[in-house]
Amino acid sequence: MMLTACHGVQDGGAADKPASAAAAQTMARTLSRADVVVARPGVLRDTLPFTGTLTALKSSSIAAEVEARVEQVLVREGETVKPGQVLARLDSESLDQSVTEQQAQLAANQSRLKLARIKLDKQHELLQKGFISQLAYDEAESEYTVRQGELQAQTSQLARARRQQADSVVRAPIAGVVYERKINPGEIAARNARLFSIADLSVLELSASVPSQWIGQIKAGQQARFSVEGLPDEVLGDVVRVNPVAQSGTRSFLIYIRVNNTDGRLKAGQFAKGGLVLHEERGQVVLPQDAVQDLSGHPWVMLVEKGRLQRQPVRVLLWSQTEHKVAVAGLAAGKVLLAAPLLGVSSGDAVILPTDLK
Repeated sequence: MMLTACHGVQDGGAADKPASAAAAQTMARTLSRADVVVARPGVLRDTLPFTGTLTALKSSSIAAEVEARVEQVLVREGETVKPGQVLARLDSESLDQSVTEQQAQLAANQSRLKLARIKLDKQHELLQKGFISQLAYDEAESEYTVRQGELQAQTSQLARARRQQADSVVRAPIAGVVYERKINPGEIAARNARLFSIADLSVLELSASVPSQWIGQIKAGQQARFSVEGLPDEVLGDVVRVNPVAQSGTRSFLIYIRVNNTDGRLKAGQFAKGGLVLHEERGQVVLPQDAVQDLSGHPWVMLVEKGRLQRQPVRVLLWSQTEHKVAVAGLAAGKVLLAAPLLGVSSGDAVILPTDLK
């Protein structure tokens, strides 16, 4: 009987072992994929949000230099032009005639000056021989001086007539895109009336308002990242100027961001929304903000090690409240940890990781 009893006790102990293992397995909490995160290195930026409008850094309005009828208009809105390219031609018939008249007058003045020179030289010879008085010579010299002045004045008039003749051909002063055309063939272009507007879109500028408490952290050369409607990719720019005087009636300052746009995908007038990069961490483990506990005190995360939760201290390198992420040191890449606090669990508890964890 004792052996049976003994044998019975031994059989009972063996039967309890699977039951204990099953109980332990039942007590372990199964985690979902949303409960955990894998520590991976990445890039985290602390950014200052801003909004603004893109403007052309260089633009030009072309006005009529002469009043004349429009003969040809060679460009339309949206077309790209080069410096010196002909945009329009104005009627130059009267201007051509003026140049011809001024040229004829110049030739006459040159002849009169030549005769005055000959007369002056002759009078000088006669004066040397005593055949004329000094007064007669002075009169010849005065006439020569007058003829010189007339020739100079006529030369200036001819140059002005030629400039007006050249102004009948309207040319682009800069490279860019025509965004405004205000004339059509047959119309009269009034002097100083605007004919075209051109913008160089290869470099754009964005002005943004920044609260005064952040202005001390902003300087030329800082990177800005923003997006515009209709473009899927993020756009980069650099701060080039910071206005040292606050805007009237506010406590904000204007900063100016230059954006290279050689591919022409951005347009002047587009609304931009983004952030100015104040600080950046590269190559460090980046975690969701909720994965790090006690951020302002002694930060830590809850690791999953060998099927159990384990509290692990970390050091916060950068906390981006705009991206709701944290870059930390003291945590190896590839480690699995809780993505956020879970009710009813603590360090040392057994857990089961999701099967789809990668």
